[in-house]
Amino acid sequence: MMNLADEWNSSIKQSSYLKILNEKGISNNDFWKNLDYYDELMKYSGYPGKILDRISTFIFPEDILLDIGSGAGAFALPLSKISNKLIALDPSPYQLSILKSKAEADKCDNILYIEKEWKNVSKYEIGHVDYSLAAYSFFEDDIYSFLEKLIYVATKGIFLVFRAGRGDPLREYVYNNKNSVDFLHLYNILSEMGYIFNVEIFTSDYKLPLPFVYRSYPYSIKTEDEIFNYLNENNRLIKKQNFYEVLCQRKDALLYLIK
Repeated sequence: MMNLADEWNSSIKQSSYLKILNEKGISNNDFWKNLDYYDELMKYSGYPGKILDRISTFIFPEDILLDIGSGAGAFALPLSKISNKLIALDPSPYQLSILKSKAEADKCDNILYIEKEWKNVSKYEIGHVDYSLAAYSFFEDDIYSFLEKLIYVATKGIFLVFRAGRGDPLREYVYNNKNSVDFLHLYNILSEMGYIFNVEIFTSDYKLPLPFVYRSYPYSIKTEDEIFNYLNENNRLIKKQNFYEVLCQRKDALLYLIK
């Protein structure tokens, strides 16, 4: 019988982008280059929206933050504007280059960039951190070590963001895999480790232009016609004058622990 960590690791390898990396033989960096629409998607969905607002209520101007898996800066950039210093850690030079460009444009000069995976960073390399954050970046082999280290380095609190529920069924359809873990599994792992986190759920309903949905799945095993039929059969298409919009919903969980 698998324990919580084994079940988590098995599911993540089969339902996350790690499966695509393995099947296509591409790097983390190449994967993100093919998803250059990501910032635009965030604008449509409103992410991180109210999650960011909630986290911001804990942050003071003197605080130092660590964002593990910062990507192009959905959290890192706005949080850097209300804190003393932000450490943006990500293994993708492409993603960090986007964040750097945004930071320069916004005249944010208090971000330290570290191009590494979290497992390759020592506790002492980070130094003093008030808050640590990980949003959809729990994709390393040892989830216990991942969590234990990010809890250890933070002196004031920890923020974790992950899906609430199965995620968009369309993703399961186009990649022929099923998400079997969500924030509850993460919560139970943390509880097993002796940490009881607070949980808040955030729901966002939004619409995407149909061509944008096609772009969102560059490694899909389904054709555009198959995707269209799936969306139509599930009543997710809205016909406009000369184009279609797709009804979408995302549910995210914020898990946080204030020390």
